Amino acid sequence: MLDAFLELSRRCWRSRGFGDFWMHMLVAEGSAEIAADAEVSLWDLAAVSVIVEEAGGRFTDFEGRPRADGGTAISTNGVLHDEALAALARTPLG
Repeated sequence: MLDAFLELSRRCWRSRGFGDFWMHMLVAEGSAEIAADAEVSLWDLAAVSVIVEEAGGRFTDFEGRPRADGGTAISTNGVLHDEALAALARTPLG
């Protein structure tokens, strides 16, 4: 998992670390392009998927399934979603 995050971060111009909800809100407002969480709970994501998608972004788990019930989570501006998922998929989770 760490290798996947490091690879994705290496491919970015700049990376930052923020807690669960806040980083996804930065994506929704257009201040960040990608936010990824390797371990989250339902209460971390209850409103995130709706807010990100209503703002025009995409929200899924690391396998690309549109869900917000815990586990993994990634939100993007939509344009970078498939590329971010592919970067995370290159390294096995676990």
